[in-house]
Amino acid sequence: MRTNPRDVEPYRTLDGSIVYELVRPERSEVKSLSVAVAVVPPGRSTRPHYHEFDEVYWILEGRGTVHLDDRALEVGPEDCVEIPRGTVHWVRNEGVGPLRILCVCSPPYRHEGTTLVSGRGRSR
Repeated sequence: MRTNPRDVEPYRTLDGSIVYELVRPERSEVKSLSVAVAVVPPGRSTRPHYHEFDEVYWILEGRGTVHLDDRALEVGPEDCVEIPRGTVHWVRNEGVGPLRILCVCSPPYRHEGTTLVSGRGRSR
């Protein structure tokens, strides 16, 4: 199966990013993970949160900072960031254009598997 972000209706996740889901168990033969492109506009941040699933970010375009608990990682194109389940994280776009991130979640992303947190850093 082939999917392109231009062919998918975007939606906003709980953390505030705009997401284009490419692989989703309900529409795919792949059942153990989900794949999406998330977009964070210039100067914006997602909300601090953690998941009940593992997540991997592959930076496609732009520059930013990925916050993992109390660490801050500067990222740019082709950087890969592992986000183990339970890790409080958020992203800030530090560039002038959109920050585009390929997100892989295992098991698949679910709104119900996401918890927003107040403040920043480890809270669990």
